[in-house]
Amino acid sequence: MIDTVVMIYDQAFISGGAGKIAVNEAVALKKRGLRVIFFSAIYPIDKYLTDNGVEVVCIGGEHIAQTKSVKTLLRGIYNGYAKKQLCKVLSDLEQSRTVVHIHGFTKALSSSIFLACKKYSIRTFVTLHEYFTVCPNGGLYNYVKGEICSLKPCSAKCFFCNCDKRSYFQKMYRNVRQMFQNRILKITMPEIIYITEFSRNILQKNIKFSKNSHYVENYIEAVDTEKVDVKDNSDYIFVGRLTDEKAPDLFCRAVTKSGVKGVVIGDGEMFQSLKEKYPDIEFTGWLNSEQMKKYLDRARCMIVTSKLYETMGLTIIEMQSKGIPCIVPDRCAGVEYIEDKVTGVEYKIGNIDSLISAINYTKNNSVIDKISKNFYCSKDTKRFSMDTHINNLIKVYNS
Repeated sequence: MIDTVVMIYDQAFISGGAGKIAVNEAVALKKRGLRVIFFSAIYPIDKYLTDNGVEVVCIGGEHIAQTKSVKTLLRGIYNGYAKKQLCKVLSDLEQSRTVVHIHGFTKALSSSIFLACKKYSIRTFVTLHEYFTVCPNGGLYNYVKGEICSLKPCSAKCFFCNCDKRSYFQKMYRNVRQMFQNRILKITMPEIIYITEFSRNILQKNIKFSKNSHYVENYIEAVDTEKVDVKDNSDYIFVGRLTDEKAPDLFCRAVTKSGVKGVVIGDGEMFQSLKEKYPDIEFTGWLNSEQMKKYLDRARCMIVTSKLYETMGLTIIEMQSKGIPCIVPDRCAGVEYIEDKVTGVEYKIGNIDSLISAINYTKNNSVIDKISKNFYCSKDTKRFSMDTHINNLIKVYNS
């Protein structure tokens, strides 16, 4: 029986979806009576971990995207120091009663950490929150063309394709890192945890290194589950980062042409330009859960405009807890959680005419009311609870 979990993530604090899962998962496992060691590189250490008795080992380091240090960039390819420090942690643990669970390693720790796990023969799991295990830029997306990539990952065409959001030089760096990573993963053979069937279907055909795979859906925090009466509301909302691949500009164009009220919740590099260009749309910036409540209570529909595959539509499930219907692109992971024109509306990814058509479909009060009720009534609170998530995780650890 497993009684010790070494949780690994590049950063010792919550900085996004994967970090939130890693930190909260560590605390939840600790509350179940397991010994949990959180191994990371980048400070600061989240007090939520230490306040709940999680042991934190933070070795220090920089995020490779936030430095020009040659040493840090080289460590992004192979971090020998991270491997050495992880070896120190693992050397004192009982192999048969310990698992290593990795949530992220590409920002500072590097794939070298898998070799430390291999050295001590400790069973190792890696949750695939994105596509970095098969794709050099992590998204299976061509940031230059602004579209999902159709090339075979790590093929010759992929290697020379200028698809990186920063520069072609950055793509070459990612290629070198990917070659090191692919070699290490084939040697170490970690077990995979998929989080959606959608991402599993995409990743499975490209992954060459895993002997075992598992399926554990992420948990969803749904604090407020009171249904919103959407038919009386007029706001169409966008929630997320304001970056090109999330296509907030598509949202703005579509709601403007459709003649409906738009609200953009989030921040990012496109915030100021979009706010100036679309004065009739409300831009809120980032909001916490409490601040978002009043906007959700006014929402008629949420629109997802991401041009990426994504791996799990967390926000969509959060909207379901309130009965707020979602308009979702047909090639995005979020489509897994709706049925077209029954519990949500699909449209052709990146296509403004298709999106406008979907918006127009939801203008009818009886239509949107029915979709909202169907969506809300089909929610499965237990399925996405932390308890269910941890139960499933422990089963995988002991399988």
